[in-house]
Amino acid sequence: MKSYFASYHTTHGAAPIESTVLVLDKNLSIGFRNPDGSNVMLNWLLKDVDVSFDFPTQHTKLRHTQQPGGELLIKGNDAANFVKEMQAEQKKAWHQKSSGKEWIRNSLLFLGILGILFLLYLLIVPWLSQKLASKVSIKTEKQLGDAVYDALGLAGQEDTAKTYVLNEFFAALEVPTAYNIQITVVNDNVVNAFALPGGRIVVYTALLKEITSYPELAALLSHEFTHINNKHSTKRIFRQLGSKVFLGLLFGRFGTVTSVVVNHADNLKSLTYSRSLEKEADQDGLAILTKRGIDPKGFTDLFNHLKEAAPVNSMPEFLGSHPDVDKRIAYIQETSQNATVKEDVQLKAIFEKLK
Repeated sequence: MKSYFASYHTTHGAAPIESTVLVLDKNLSIGFRNPDGSNVMLNWLLKDVDVSFDFPTQHTKLRHTQQPGGELLIKGNDAANFVKEMQAEQKKAWHQKSSGKEWIRNSLLFLGILGILFLLYLLIVPWLSQKLASKVSIKTEKQLGDAVYDALGLAGQEDTAKTYVLNEFFAALEVPTAYNIQITVVNDNVVNAFALPGGRIVVYTALLKEITSYPELAALLSHEFTHINNKHSTKRIFRQLGSKVFLGLLFGRFGTVTSVVVNHADNLKSLTYSRSLEKEADQDGLAILTKRGIDPKGFTDLFNHLKEAAPVNSMPEFLGSHPDVDKRIAYIQETSQNATVKEDVQLKAIFEKLK
C-alpha cells in the first residue's frame, strides 16, 4: 500500500480538487472534500484504471475506464510505476502473487516450527518422564509394580516351592535396601527374568535350569535387584511410555499412570535398558557379590552358560535384551581380578534345594 497527494478533476477542464489517494492491493481509494464542505470517498478497482505518465508535465495520470470524465494527476512517475506493478500482480495466479508467496512461505515456516516442536516433544517428554520417575516414592512404585504383575496374570503359573527358595536365597545375601524384594518363579520355557518397580523380580524356570552354581544365582538376583534399587525399572518404563505417563505424573494423576503402564504390561517383560544402566546394574551387582566373598565368576559363568544354551543364530531372551554381553564379561573380569573368594555354605545349601 502507498499513499499520494493528487489533484482530482471531476470532468475534463474542471478545476482541480486536492485529494488523497491510497493504492491498495485491488483498488484505489480516493478521498476529497467538495466545495460545499462534504467529504467524498471514491473507490476504483485497479482492473478498471487506465494509468499513464505525461512526460511534458511530469505527472502520473489515472482514469477510470468505466466512469469517463474523472481524472487523477499525481506528481512524478512513482505512482504510475506502482499502480502498474499492482495491476500486473493482480493478473498473476494466486501462488505467483506476492501475497500467495508470502502465504506459502508462512505456511512452510509454520510447518517447520510444528516439526521442530514435534521432534522436541519426542526427545524431551521421555527424558522429563524419566526425571520425574526418579522422584516417585517407593510406596507408589510398589503400587505400580503390583498392578503390572497382576495384569500379567503370572500368579497361576507360579512355582511356589522354587519361589520360596529364591526368596530365602536373597534374604541370606543380606542386601540392605528400602525395598521389600519379592521374587516369583514362573513356570515357562522362556529363558528370561525381569524386574518391576517397587520390589518385584520375576524369574522363569527355563532360566533357572541354565544356572549351575549359587554364585550364578547371586549374580542374576543382584543384577535384577539393582534395577529396582536404583529405580532403573521405573525410569525405563516411564521413558518408554512417554507422554501419557509424563502428563499423569505432572498433574499428580497416578491412576492415569497406572492404567497406561498396565495396558502395556506384556511389553514390560522384555524391558530394555540403556548400556549405561546395564553396566551400572552389573557393577553394583558385582559389588554385592565381592562384599560377601561370593565368586564374581558367577556373572561371567551366567552369561557364558546362557550363550552356550542358545540355539544357532539366536539368543536367550534374557541376554537378547541386554546388548554387548562379551564386553560386559570383559569388564566384570577386569574389575574383579583381586576379589577375595570364600565359600558360602549357607547360600550353597539353599541353592541345592533348587536342584
